Amino acid sequence: MRPSSAIDRRAFALASGAMLAGCAGSARFATSSNKRGPGRGPWRSAAPASVGLTPAALDRAADALGAAGERQGLVIIKGGALVYERYWANAWHRAEPTWGNVSFSAGKSFGGAMVGRAVTQGLLRLDDLAARYHPPSRSGLREDVTIRQLLTMTSGGTLNVKPSSRPPRRLDAAAASGPGDEYQWQDKGEAGSPEGYGRTLRAGERFYYDGAAADHLADIVAGACGRTSHDYMMSELIGPLGCEVFTYQPEGVDRRGNIRIGGSILLSCRDLARLGQLYLDKGQWSGRTLISADYIRQSLTPSPLNPAYGYLWWLNASGRVAGAPRDMAFAAGARGQFCFVLPSHDLVVATMGFGQAQLTADAAWAALGAALL
Repeated sequence: MRPSSAIDRRAFALASGAMLAGCAGSARFATSSNKRGPGRGPWRSAAPASVGLTPAALDRAADALGAAGERQGLVIIKGGALVYERYWANAWHRAEPTWGNVSFSAGKSFGGAMVGRAVTQGLLRLDDLAARYHPPSRSGLREDVTIRQLLTMTSGGTLNVKPSSRPPRRLDAAAASGPGDEYQWQDKGEAGSPEGYGRTLRAGERFYYDGAAADHLADIVAGACGRTSHDYMMSELIGPLGCEVFTYQPEGVDRRGNIRIGGSILLSCRDLARLGQLYLDKGQWSGRTLISADYIRQSLTPSPLNPAYGYLWWLNASGRVAGAPRDMAFAAGARGQFCFVLPSHDLVVATMGFGQAQLTADAAWAALGAALL
């Protein structure tokens, strides 16, 4: 893959770009210049060498990552500053830092953060029944399913599902349009789902990675806050985070104004890294508590039925990603959408892209790890 000549290596006038409109948040989250991370402004930049990283090694790592699959971008944050970025052009992407990539299931981790914001505000509790906010007649979930079980993929499932997220369009294709995808009742679970999925499988009985059930967290948050989940997400999380590029694909917001938790977000690598920095900093953002430290801790703690999963975040506690630190957590989406958070190294890495290749977390870390640690 070829990098853009205008946007090559680590020097892309990091602090000079103007923010795009559309992610405005409440004034109560105003930034402070002495806080970690970017606040509601652009990322602060720093030289790689100033944080112990070698520019030449980062260049080699980016080359290896680009060769592994059709990448669009790579962003490295250390010590709360942007120290490296690289962008590539291909049939689906432009080599621009404000390009909106399709999140696929990496969007689930934003959904987990939205639930965390609602918990922090006291709008709901993790052991509340989902049915308190979103009736089983609409959700298809069992009456005893809790919010915590939806976050940990142990709900037992539902047959009221939304279609899968749509891939990005090629640059030479017409722009997508149309209404959001609505829930549809199915006769049975998708291929590979466990026996009794959505019917007799008990809540809390087993882990099954299941975006269909997690999508209903959006309706639960809407029921708890009295607003659409789209409005809540944008005003309570995305605005305060200062996202430059964050919107939903047409299918990502349904007619009730509720979002798809399982994906359908268009965002930049820089903005995906904002989510990682929020979790790295234990829910603090620009000197304010967006999400409680306790919720962040629980989110990144292995869940009882799968030590490799927390609250809509993958974990490396059991060495799932070879060679990576055991405290690493990551948001992950199809075709290689990753946000790696490494608390012990004060490091966040975001990479996104799309193409024919399926970039795995192991492959991404194999390309990057040696240059980062």
